[in-house]
Amino acid sequence: MSALGALLTAFAAAAPDTLLQIWNGLPDELRGVFPESIAHAVPTILFMATIVARLIPQKPAAERQSLWKSISGKVAPKAAGGIAAAALAMIASVIAVEGGYVNHPNDPGGETHMGITKAVAVQNGYVGPMRTLPREVAESIYYRRYLVQPGYAALVPVDAAVAEELFDTTVNMGPARPSTWFQQSINILCNAKLVTDGRVGPGTIAAYRACQGALGAGNLCVATLNNLDAAQGTEYARLVRVNPKLKVFYKGWIAHRVGNVDRRKCSAVTS
Repeated sequence: MSALGALLTAFAAAAPDTLLQIWNGLPDELRGVFPESIAHAVPTILFMATIVARLIPQKPAAERQSLWKSISGKVAPKAAGGIAAAALAMIASVIAVEGGYVNHPNDPGGETHMGITKAVAVQNGYVGPMRTLPREVAESIYYRRYLVQPGYAALVPVDAAVAEELFDTTVNMGPARPSTWFQQSINILCNAKLVTDGRVGPGTIAAYRACQGALGAGNLCVATLNNLDAAQGTEYARLVRVNPKLKVFYKGWIAHRVGNVDRRKCSAVTS
């Protein structure tokens, strides 16, 4: 009976409207088995449960899997653990900086939660209120949209510190600018001839690997981070000049987005 009760409880939580229909369709003699007080209360309880269930936003099935499974299914098995751990650390760092729900009148992105804008959340299938955006949904969006799609996930095993910098900047301003700066930096530091198209693919990563061999992985890491930070700081200054309303964000950008990747991480990078 306890197992049956648990099953019914779970079913009621998952599909109270269906259970209400079943209850209403029962013959009177079956409903008469229950004490009168319970029989009268059941329809009301199930009706209220139906209303509550419809008010609570349901996560898409794809979002219910863990971020770890999401990551490990997209990279080579041997690298999955390392990339997953690095990705989770990057995402946690960004969420810590971005904080919770914000709807600043000067922010062109409008409503955000954990740094995810409403527009981005909707594009990725989330339809609930931004105030209640689940963390696992935010993590999944961060991983897919800001690490995998721009090509940075493949850079993690090569130089996790630079990948972190690119990821963090992309969260703040999209991938085109940081990806272009990365390619420009490779061309400057390594005398490469990459097309600066803002797309980090196998060619860009291969050029970076070759440069690691020439300059040393740790040295290249530090120099690349310095170049990326310089370009980012210049871009923030330009944005404020173009749109003075963004000045309210400038100090925070400089404090939390420029120089935020610890250069000591470069000592762990090996070519």
